[in-house]
Amino acid sequence: MTYAEMLSDIIKKSELSLRQIAKRCEDLNLKITPSYISQLKNGKLPPPSEEVSLILAKACGSDRQAHLVFQGYMEKAPAMVKEYMLASSNLNKVMLESLCKATNKDFTKEMENYIKELDVLAALELSSKYVHSDDPEHRNNLVREICLNCGNAVEADADGEIINFFLADNAMSPYIPMHAFIYIMPTKVDLLKDRDIIAFYPDNRRIPTLRRIFFIKDKILLIPDEKSHDTYFFEDMNEIDYIGKVVSFKVDI
Repeated sequence: MTYAEMLSDIIKKSELSLRQIAKRCEDLNLKITPSYISQLKNGKLPPPSEEVSLILAKACGSDRQAHLVFQGYMEKAPAMVKEYMLASSNLNKVMLESLCKATNKDFTKEMENYIKELDVLAALELSSKYVHSDDPEHRNNLVREICLNCGNAVEADADGEIINFFLADNAMSPYIPMHAFIYIMPTKVDLLKDRDIIAFYPDNRRIPTLRRIFFIKDKILLIPDEKSHDTYFFEDMNEIDYIGKVVSFKVDI
C-alpha cells in the first residue's frame, strides 16, 4: 500500500469531507487546504513531512498515525534503505502466512489478502508479536487477530458458544455502526422472530454482514436499516449462509 492509498483509506474511513479535515488540521495548528489534501491522497504530490502526516491522521481520528508517518518516510528514504525494509517486510509476511497455515485452521483468501496488504510497519509489529513464539495457542491467537481484522467470523471461546467479528459495512447504521464489534449466538432457526438481527455470509462471500429478519408467509426477508444496502429474499433458511443471531455489540469511542 502506497502513502497515497493509505491516506485515501484513512480519509474514507473517517467519513469526513476534505474541507472538514482541513478545518480539523487548522484546529491542530496546521493550515492546509482541501486541494492539497486531495493531491496527497491521489498521489499527485509526494508524501509530506512527518508532522503533516501525523496531524492529517489525527484529524481523521485514525489509529494508524505511526503507520502513515512511517509510510511517508519509506517513500522518501534512500533506495538501499527502502529495498532492505521491503525485503524484511516480505519475509515477515511469508512467516506470518506460514504460522497461520501451521495451525491447521482455515486460511481464507481474505486472510491471505490481508497479510499481503500489510504495510511495512504493520507487518513488523505483527511478526514481532507472534513469530518468535513456539506456543500453539499463541499461533491460534494470530489467526484470530487476522480473521477479526479482515472481517471474518471467529469463535471467541473454547466452547464455541459465541462468535465475534468486526462489522465491515454500515448496513445496520445508525443502530449498529460500521466497525462495531459484534457478538453472535448460534441460534436455532425456529427460535428466531421478526426483527431479530442475524449475521450471515452474503452472495458466497466470506465477510459477514447483518440484516433484520422477517418471516412473511412463505418468504424470508433480510432487510438493512441503512436503505442503500441490498434487501435479500429467500424461500428457505437453507438458502442462507446463516451464522447466528446478534446478541450484543460494542463500539469503541
